[in-house]
Amino acid sequence: MTSKEKKVSAEFEANKNSKPGKKFKFKMPTSFTILFFILLVVVIFTWIGSLSGWTYDLRRPIAWESDGSGNPIPNEWETITQNVKGTGLFDIFLAMTKGFVDKAEIIIFIICLGGFLNIVMRTKALEAFTQSITRKLGKNAIWVIPVLVTFFSFCGSTYGMAEETLGFYMIVIPLMIAAGFDSFTALMIVLFGAGTGVVASTVNPFLIGLAVDTSGVDQLTTSTGMAFRWISWIIFTLFTIGFIMWYANRVKKNPQKSVVFETAEKDKIFFLGESVEQVKFTKKRIGSLVVFLITFLIMILYLVGWDSIIGGTGAADAGEWFNKNVFFLSGLIPGFGEGGLAEVACFFIISSLIIALIDWKGEEDYVDGFIVGSKDMLGVCLVIAVAAGLSFIMSTSGLQTLIISGISSGLGGLNQISFVLISFLIFLPLSFLIPSTSGFATAIFPLWGPVAGGIGLGAASGSITAFSFASGTLNLFTPTSGVVMGALGIAKIEYSKLFKGAWIYILGTVLISIVLLSVGSLLPSPIF
Repeated sequence: MTSKEKKVSAEFEANKNSKPGKKFKFKMPTSFTILFFILLVVVIFTWIGSLSGWTYDLRRPIAWESDGSGNPIPNEWETITQNVKGTGLFDIFLAMTKGFVDKAEIIIFIICLGGFLNIVMRTKALEAFTQSITRKLGKNAIWVIPVLVTFFSFCGSTYGMAEETLGFYMIVIPLMIAAGFDSFTALMIVLFGAGTGVVASTVNPFLIGLAVDTSGVDQLTTSTGMAFRWISWIIFTLFTIGFIMWYANRVKKNPQKSVVFETAEKDKIFFLGESVEQVKFTKKRIGSLVVFLITFLIMILYLVGWDSIIGGTGAADAGEWFNKNVFFLSGLIPGFGEGGLAEVACFFIISSLIIALIDWKGEEDYVDGFIVGSKDMLGVCLVIAVAAGLSFIMSTSGLQTLIISGISSGLGGLNQISFVLISFLIFLPLSFLIPSTSGFATAIFPLWGPVAGGIGLGAASGSITAFSFASGTLNLFTPTSGVVMGALGIAKIEYSKLFKGAWIYILGTVLISIVLLSVGSLLPSPIF
């Protein structure tokens, strides 16, 4: 019998002995497939709307006045009736490219972050740091969790920390794995830590501030409901700390309980290196680590809107002074709180060069290292672009305005507690379609605010808190969020694992939100 005949015979015997009626095992599709399917569903709805003659009222400004700073403010509006516009199958791919344009700043940020992190990883400074911290903490490593979660939560609550967290995974993941936990523990610390802060936003200008400004409700300010929001922040943060510590202890006692147990060994090799020997803290590695930590400190401080928090123009004035008098370093980079992710990406490039000079191995090695690190982030960037395409289809077709105006017009006449709770339940699916908090506030509250204000100041303030709870909760796991998909890509965790490991936490967040909103609706308006 020839080798070919033996192979055919073996295959025949295998098929003959196989059990009939073997059930098909479902495999979770990739992030790209999930997002593509969502885009396809939305496109089909635009067909239905266009063929059925769906219309919506669009309110747009036609005259402006200037505020004290010279910024234009609309003072006259007109309402026009528009038809829902059908979008085609080819528009799905156009939406993807438009998503690249819309999210160009965060994509540039992630690409430069990838290059920067790879330069740092090549020095093995993070390995030395992780091993040192793990040895010193010993059995007390679990107590790093409440410290980190509180830090991320505070940043999320006060200034909406989101995209900036993507750089922290390469610090927290090695630390958690070396301490005997897993990469999912680290993912939750960063993603849910900052995320729960956004859920319970207190002075977040991209959520609370923007919703208040666009609602058009008299007497409603960012301080309205402040006490209730701080109490909510404490409750949500404690719940998050408790859940992550419970999961971490569970995994440490029995590693097979980990949702990423199948890839645990690969994760150790990737995030900790193949060598198990101790990495020494040399002067070069200490220098590289110092630059690394300073870079992240600058990133956090730079992205905080200091002038809006403190009041005045001190940060902007300091930036202008620096550009004018120290122009040989920079005459273009705005001051602290005035720039964005593009400027932070610039800091990553500068810091990567400084670290490369500390541990210099040649120009070619530096360029190659930066390119390889950036290339590793390309998949994350593609997912973010595709996710952003959903908002493009929703807004250009008119479906977004149709849904919002239709829902808001039917809520008048409700009492305060009913309005706030229904707002929360409606904001949950709307946050799936509009994951951006600033985009959500800009699109919804010009229509929602007047309805809420008609019921009372408490309903207006409560609806903003409901928006914070709903949008923050959905952005903990929605595939339309670039932050979620980016975090999963960096942590090398499948999207299905996120649900498997965190569905109890997500459900708990929803239930706590409902209880807090119910209790808050019974409180007087200055508090709620």
